[in-house]
Amino acid sequence: MAAKAKRTKGPTVAKAPTRASDRGSAPGFARATRTEALAKIFELAIESGEGIRHGVLGIPRYGKTHHLKEVNAEAVDRGVCDWVLVHDVKRPEPQYDGTLRENVADLLARPIANDESPVIVIHPSPTTIDRPDVESIAKIGLQLGRGGHPALVTVDELYHALTTAQHWAGPSYALILREGSSQRVSSAWSTQIPQQLPTEALDLCETVAVFHLAGRSAEYASARFALPRAVADHLCRLERGEFFLVTLDGCDGRIYGPA
Repeated sequence: MAAKAKRTKGPTVAKAPTRASDRGSAPGFARATRTEALAKIFELAIESGEGIRHGVLGIPRYGKTHHLKEVNAEAVDRGVCDWVLVHDVKRPEPQYDGTLRENVADLLARPIANDESPVIVIHPSPTTIDRPDVESIAKIGLQLGRGGHPALVTVDELYHALTTAQHWAGPSYALILREGSSQRVSSAWSTQIPQQLPTEALDLCETVAVFHLAGRSAEYASARFALPRAVADHLCRLERGEFFLVTLDGCDGRIYGPA
């Protein structure tokens, strides 16, 4: 992995399923596209020449993974990253598009070829003995960034980086959140239960996409981001593929997606 792989074709990002109710389902809210959201997510990185810190909140099956696939592809397309490392262990089959490796040992033993995607999906097979952890992948991301090869470390469900609520299993991903972007190491992650995350996970993100949430998680996110009352009340009504975007300037009140 000493040199950047030549990107011949980007990872495939399937279109989010849409329904008739996806359009015009929230009267009173302005609408924007996913493309516009991606522009906001990468705006600061493009201006500063550094990386991104992006989080995604939402319950299952409302579009978090699809959104992170687009963030991965956009990071490479915009030249923010040479490499993307994805921790993808939740399901028996890979959820993300890219070059598959079972763990870090497999990645080191089989370097990425020039005709393979620079989006590297770390996903164990049923027979993998050493299941990949976030710490080992985050270490590789730091090594790449510090070695002059900008990287994005994406964690599908950030609880995989924790031992218990609000406690990191290892120091490396927390270090990426605190200092990584200045070292050209970006972070992107998702979670279903934001109140269980360590403080810096939310405090240090420049952008957070908030998909469908309800109950205590919605209450926590609403208070944490000081969401306008109308936005907070609508979190539990967001359709699949729809989200609000929180930036350093706050929430603009627009619903992004599903198109």
